[in-house]
Amino acid sequence: MGGFWNKLIFVDLSGRDVWFDGLSEDLWEKYMGGVGLGSYLFTKYGGNFDPFSEKNPIIIMTGPLVGTAFPNSGRHEVVSRSPLTTFLGESNSGGRFGFELKRSGSDGMVITGKSDVPVSIFIDDGDVRLAETPDLWGLDIYETQAKMKKEKNYSVMCIGPAGENRVLFSSIMNDEGRAAGRTGLGAVMGSKKLKAIAVYGRKIVEVNNRAEYNRIVKEASKSIIESPVVSGFRSYGSMIWMDGGIGFNDIPANYFMDRNFQFDDLSSIKFHEEYSVSSYNCAACVIGCGRTVRYNGLTVDGPEYETVAALGPLLGNTSFQKIIEWNHEINRLGMDTISTGVIVSAIRHFIKAGLVNDGSVESYYSGSFEKIGQMIQDIAMRRGSGDRIADGLYRFASSLGIDRDLIATVKGLEIPLHDPRAFKAQGIVYATSTRGADHMQGDMYQIDIGGDHPDLGIVSGDRFSVDSDDRVRTVIRTQDFRQVYNSLIICYYAQPDPETIAKAYALATGFDSSIKDLVDRGSEIINLKRRINEGLGMRPEDDWLPAIVRMPIEGESPESGTSDEELISAIQRYYRLRGWGRYRPPVR
Repeated sequence: MGGFWNKLIFVDLSGRDVWFDGLSEDLWEKYMGGVGLGSYLFTKYGGNFDPFSEKNPIIIMTGPLVGTAFPNSGRHEVVSRSPLTTFLGESNSGGRFGFELKRSGSDGMVITGKSDVPVSIFIDDGDVRLAETPDLWGLDIYETQAKMKKEKNYSVMCIGPAGENRVLFSSIMNDEGRAAGRTGLGAVMGSKKLKAIAVYGRKIVEVNNRAEYNRIVKEASKSIIESPVVSGFRSYGSMIWMDGGIGFNDIPANYFMDRNFQFDDLSSIKFHEEYSVSSYNCAACVIGCGRTVRYNGLTVDGPEYETVAALGPLLGNTSFQKIIEWNHEINRLGMDTISTGVIVSAIRHFIKAGLVNDGSVESYYSGSFEKIGQMIQDIAMRRGSGDRIADGLYRFASSLGIDRDLIATVKGLEIPLHDPRAFKAQGIVYATSTRGADHMQGDMYQIDIGGDHPDLGIVSGDRFSVDSDDRVRTVIRTQDFRQVYNSLIICYYAQPDPETIAKAYALATGFDSSIKDLVDRGSEIINLKRRINEGLGMRPEDDWLPAIVRMPIEGESPESGTSDEELISAIQRYYRLRGWGRYRPPVR
C-alpha cells in the first residue's frame, strides 16, 4: 500500500503522553483520508462530549496524495465537535502544514485531553515532543509563527487570542494567513491550552507505481495550468469572482437585502492596479491564488473573495483600504473572516431595523465604519459588548428575540457569500450540509455555469430551478464528489479530469478504484457524518435555509426567490433520494 505511512500520532495533553498507532488497510481504502478518515476517527475517539470537554478530540488528517507532487494536494483537514454549531466541525487549509506533516512520517494526529498550562507540539521528522510555551500565550498568529520558526523552519499551525478566549468562530491559522477557518475549531484548541503545532518533515512519501504516478502528475498539472478558469485565479486570485460573480447577481449587498452597491469599487482588477500585490503558492500548488499586499509599511495577507464580499458589499463598505486593514486584524487575532463579516453586516442591519437597542453595540457603527476595527478586537478579546457577539450570530440574534428567518445562518454557521437567489441549488447545499452553510461542500454556483461532470450524474441546469429529482440528484452527487476532494485532499480550485483523480489515487495507493467508486464512498462519508450529527442532537428541521437569503430582491426576476413551499419540496426530494427518511421542516 502506498500513499500512507499507516502511522497516526496520538497526544494526550492531560497526561503529556505521546504514542503511535495504525489502522487496517480496509479503513484506509474505505475512507481515503482527510475528512473521511477524520470523521471515522471521531466516531472512535469522540462522542457526545461538550466541545470544550477534555474528551472532545482534535483530529488532524492528511490524505493519500498529500506530500506528493500531485497538483494542489498540499492540504490538511481538522475535525472536532464544533462549539459554534455543536455538530461535527470540519475545516481544511492549504499552506505547507499538511505537506510537512505527511513528510514527517505521519498521516495525521488525534489530540485529546487538556493542559493546565499553555503547551505546543513539535514534530521533527517523526520525533514528537510537547513543550510548555506560556510565552506564546497572548501572542497573535503572526508573532507566534515567527517566534516558533526561530528554532527551525517549521510549518506552524496555531491559534490567536480569539481561540485562547474561546470565540466560537475562531480559526486555526497556519503558514502566515492560511486558515482552517470555519466552525470555530480554534476555540477547541484554546480550551485545551494548545497554542500551536510545529512540524518539519523531509521524508519521501512512497507511492505504489512511481513512474506512472509521475506521468499522471505531469498531465494533471498541465491540464490545470491551461484551464481558462485557472488563468483567472493565477492572475487575480479568488477575488476574480468580484468581477465574474456580479454578472450572475451572485454577490449580495447590505446583509443579503439588495445589490445596491458599486461593485466596480471593489474589482479584483482595481485591487491589483492600486496596490502592490504579490502571489504565492501553497505546497504542490500550480495555481498560486494566494496574495500578499503592502499595507502601512507591512506585507500582509491579501483578502480572498469571501472576505472582500463580506467586508465590502455585504457591509455597504466601498474601501479596499478598510478591507485590507480588517482582514489583517481578523487574521492576526485568529478568527474566521466569513463569520466575522456576516456578523458585522447583520448587526448593522438589525440596528437600522430597530431590532438592536444597545448603545454600546450601536457605537461601533458611528461615523464611516471607523470603529469596526475596535469591534473586531473586542470580539477577539471578549471585551464589553464583544463578549456576546463572540458567541456567533445565531446566539447573539436569538438572545434578542430576532426571528430565525432573519438570521443568516444554517445550523449556527454563518452563510457564505454565494447568493442562493443567483443559484438556487446552492441554497439546497447550504441547507443540507452537515457542517452548516458551506460553499465548499458542494459548489453548485460553479456547476450551473458549466462546470459539470455528466458521467458522474453532475449536470448543469437552470440555475433558478430545484423542482425536479434530476436537479436535486445533481446537488447530491456534487456533495459526494467534494467529499473525495476533502478526503484525498485536493484544493477545489484544481479541476483535473475526474478520471485523472481516480488514476492518481490508484497509482499512489494500489487501491484500484474508479472515480464512480470514489464518489460512492463520498456518499458513504456524508451518511457517516449525518449519523454523527444525529448522535450530537441534530434534527431534520435543522436542514433549513432562512428567508433572509431566499426572498426576492426588488428589481430582480421573481423566479430568483425561493418560497417556503419550494424549499420544503426540494429538501423532501433530497431526503428521499438520500434515503434519509421523512423530512420535517421547522415549525413556522
